[in-house]
Amino acid sequence: MKEEKETFIPAFFSGWLTPLYDLGCAFCGLGERYRQFVKNKLPLTNKNQKILDVGCGTGAILIDLKKTHPLGQFYGIDADDKILSIARKKAKEADVKINVSSAFAQHLPFQKNSFDIIYSSLVFHHLPSLVKKAALQEIHRVLKQDGIFILIDFGQPKRPFLSFPWYALKFEEGYDNYHGNIPKMIKTAKFHSVRKIGNYKHDIYIWKAKK
Repeated sequence: MKEEKETFIPAFFSGWLTPLYDLGCAFCGLGERYRQFVKNKLPLTNKNQKILDVGCGTGAILIDLKKTHPLGQFYGIDADDKILSIARKKAKEADVKINVSSAFAQHLPFQKNSFDIIYSSLVFHHLPSLVKKAALQEIHRVLKQDGIFILIDFGQPKRPFLSFPWYALKFEEGYDNYHGNIPKMIKTAKFHSVRKIGNYKHDIYIWKAKK
């Protein structure tokens, strides 16, 4: 665990910028409109579903979901303790109950077959290839049979020179995103019915898969 902490990349690549994370997302066009886009792609009902956000950050999506689906059980994990403290504070201020805990995507602290829906938003481009693969295996493990996995992240850019190639060219972690390997990696983790169900600006794709 110590080695993982040493290689952990905080929000906006710097811990001192973490308190500005939500503001930065809004400035980059990843604020309320983006959250609504993600929410619309999740197959939520008013039933007592159990949902996990892998890399929940400040909990913005989780809090929005809990407000509109009060019967759901919403969980989130993130490796950044500092950003989780922001999530807890925001949930308290919004008077909603979400369950967030410190963990790495490749070591989920849940029993197998625990969740109806698992999603991850703009986290996987931060993970090296081996960690991506391990995280997908863990997500598959804790997802219920016939459960749904939704992955929202950068995909292969249609116009590389007009896009955001920094996540592939500057950081090793973005290689698989840039080269279109994400769907193959999801399939290799034994998911089926893998397909792209939408895209957002900045070459952000959304993939849906089933266990």
